[in-house]
Amino acid sequence: MFGLHGLKQDLRYSFRTMVKSSGFTAVALLTLVLGIGATTAIFSVVNAVLLRPLPFRDVNRLVHVLANDPHDARAGVSYRTFETWRSQNRSFDEMTVYYRNSGWSRVTIGGTVEPESVQAGFASGNFFEVLGVAPIFGRAFDETEERHREPVAVLSNSLWARRLGRDRNVVGKTIEVDGRAFTIIGVMPKEFQFPARDTQLWLPITTNRYWLEGPQRDNIHMRGNYMRWNVVARLRPDTTPEMALPDITAIARRLSAKDPDWNMGGLGAKVVPLSVEITGNARLALLVLLGAVSLVLAIACSNVANLMLARSAVRSRELAIRTALGATQSRIIRQVLTESLVLVSISACFAVLLAAAAIRLLVRFGPPDLPRLEETQIDARVLCFTLGVSIFAALLFGILPAVRAGRNDPNSSLKSGGRTVAAGFRIRTGGVLVISEFALAVVLLAGAGLLIRSWLAVEAADLGFRADHVLTMRVRLPDGTPMSRQIGFQDDLIGRVRAMPGVRFVGGVRGLFELDRPPLNSLRAVEGGTPELDTGRPLTWTTVSGEYFQAMSVPLLAGRFFSDADNANSPLVAIIDEGMARRYWPNENPLGRRFKGQDARGGNDDWLTVVGVVKSTRRQGLEQEATPHVYEWSRQADPTTDWVIRTSGEPARFANLVRSAVRETEPHAIVANLMTMKKQIELQTFARRFQTWLLGLFAALAMLLSTVGIYGVISYITAQRTQEIGVRIALGAQRASILTMILRQGLFLGSIGLIVGLVASLMLTRLLSGLLFGVTPTDPITFTAVAAILLGVATGANFAPAVRATRIDPVTGATSGRFQRRSLQGLSMCCLLRRSRVPIRQRWHRSRGELHSANRGAVLSRGACSPIICLTVS
Repeated sequence: MFGLHGLKQDLRYSFRTMVKSSGFTAVALLTLVLGIGATTAIFSVVNAVLLRPLPFRDVNRLVHVLANDPHDARAGVSYRTFETWRSQNRSFDEMTVYYRNSGWSRVTIGGTVEPESVQAGFASGNFFEVLGVAPIFGRAFDETEERHREPVAVLSNSLWARRLGRDRNVVGKTIEVDGRAFTIIGVMPKEFQFPARDTQLWLPITTNRYWLEGPQRDNIHMRGNYMRWNVVARLRPDTTPEMALPDITAIARRLSAKDPDWNMGGLGAKVVPLSVEITGNARLALLVLLGAVSLVLAIACSNVANLMLARSAVRSRELAIRTALGATQSRIIRQVLTESLVLVSISACFAVLLAAAAIRLLVRFGPPDLPRLEETQIDARVLCFTLGVSIFAALLFGILPAVRAGRNDPNSSLKSGGRTVAAGFRIRTGGVLVISEFALAVVLLAGAGLLIRSWLAVEAADLGFRADHVLTMRVRLPDGTPMSRQIGFQDDLIGRVRAMPGVRFVGGVRGLFELDRPPLNSLRAVEGGTPELDTGRPLTWTTVSGEYFQAMSVPLLAGRFFSDADNANSPLVAIIDEGMARRYWPNENPLGRRFKGQDARGGNDDWLTVVGVVKSTRRQGLEQEATPHVYEWSRQADPTTDWVIRTSGEPARFANLVRSAVRETEPHAIVANLMTMKKQIELQTFARRFQTWLLGLFAALAMLLSTVGIYGVISYITAQRTQEIGVRIALGAQRASILTMILRQGLFLGSIGLIVGLVASLMLTRLLSGLLFGVTPTDPITFTAVAAILLGVATGANFAPAVRATRIDPVTGATSGRFQRRSLQGLSMCCLLRRSRVPIRQRWHRSRGELHSANRGAVLSRGACSPIICLTVS
């Protein structure tokens, strides 16, 4: 009963105290709301993407089996390798395979609604069974339908809602895919988004237009491209990925020994948990952001702890009276901790509201390829996390003031009037907290600085082409369009767009960017030398049309561009980039040289002659080194799919005109990705910009809180030393020396925090290595800039208290101007009292204020042994 009654008293008193100290309460609440709210928002994303289980049965038993390719961390395998693994392994209950490549899995959805190009998932018949997931209604396709190439489709929830209006009677109806009718047999749950977030429907793998039967399917090339299959397997009970790896690796080695030319030769395999494989680099980025926002919360708690310590020093007389009236030490500690818990509870409520708003912004502006981001919400786990963080924060910033209040000596507090008790403790503890804040801020600023430097390095990377004044689009013709019609459409479109006023150049390429992986093509023969026939080295083979190089502003280094004279009846020609020239003809002139390629026109044995050399371009992405390129002429190879249009004005203004030109040329063509080249580049760097912006925001918040912290500590120290400073000034100290003394004290705390933070940063920033580009984790420029910024911040935070100290009046002990005035006694007044030997009740009027003695008074002793006597007055 006493405990409940005492708790009510503590709560009631805490609320009254908070209302009375409205300034303190507002600052503390704002600090905690920012810290807890930001931490809750980031944890909500981590919870949705990393912690919440995938919507699969026994998800811990699902793994991704990949080729251990040093050039591609997510390399797929051949179909023959998959079949061998499936039949000979002893570690898995079952294995399934699917396509990941966006080009082979892109399909056109037709019908009465406007046709659209969507991402499909082509999978084997046991795909849904292995994953352990079922449609919300209808059924999934099976191995019999895969084997007989049955045209059946399972729709995603979004496609079902968007094109079919959530009609629950869709099972049995048909949907047009690439001009062919597929029977709808099921609709998947909203949360099922595998293998990619944008997958709109799933089809039997044998219905893909690139599927080949028999031995042709097992070739390492297929229609000029590598067919990379992705394998998901379900581990047997009591089997771990580490236990399954030797089994899979042994099978791969036996297969390589039997057929040395096989594409698994020398690569081996790796087994990765499916949850880890899906999140990819997002796991590291999110964990870094969660760690960063946790540091912000720690800094916020340090600031509030400093506020609480200062407040407990002011309240020392009050606590001493309560102790004198019989309050025990535990009772005092409980009261102070209750105040901390009340403060943090109110902060947590507002922090949840702030987190909810932040989550909406994160989902709206987050990276489009971040899996399950739209599932981010404040659920029971997030609320429990917020509760735990709040309790931790309350203990973190409340324990020191509570312990100090419990140990307070009531006699000293009452004698001193509550003004000087615990000052030393407050100064020492506040200094330690400020050092901690600065150290944490250094870590955050160093991490943010490295990411900013990486972002700038990506932005400054040489693309090999100019992105300004370029409009891009992808045009897809109906499946089954004859080759002659495709060539005719290509020529007609170039003519129509080229005739538009303001259009300078028009060209096409088969795949504007290839971001999935660098193609591993190879040459069969090189005239006058031996080629590097290993397939482990990247080599990109593509087709261009029109004025592609001119539209992209790719410099011609030697030779010529393609011309109309290069046609189907003339010798095959090729343009190569400088990377390929260095690889196969180092220190030689490659013009006129001939070569044969496995991927040239489907792998025939025709020789191609080099007619030009262009600058290397980063078609694999801004963060990938440019791979050697072979460019074929579309009139001698395949038609192009992506278009680039260089304009003299703003390219976005030509979008509608270009779309109309496509419609006039081919009414059934599908136009996608109609955007400027700058927008294309921005999409590639979106995730990096997003995480850099967030970490930079947290670092700025940490720096702001650290600035407030060191300002508060130095202000408090200066206030405690006001009498001492007045004595120094009265004895002749120059104001410049007072300014230097206060600045030195603040910079000492900042410098210690800076040193500790730099040491910690050198160890922790190595964790960011997977997110960096163009800089090292120990980049000296970043660390020098961080040190300079924080030293400047420390100096600025100390400057106001230092200037205030120089304006102390040695007579009144008050600061002049707009600074706060204090009723403290100075040296001159003490000396005057000693000479006149008069009672303190007498008043002295000065031009800058009045000093009143206490009514209870005192009389200076004639025999005082100290030459300086300072009296405390009220």
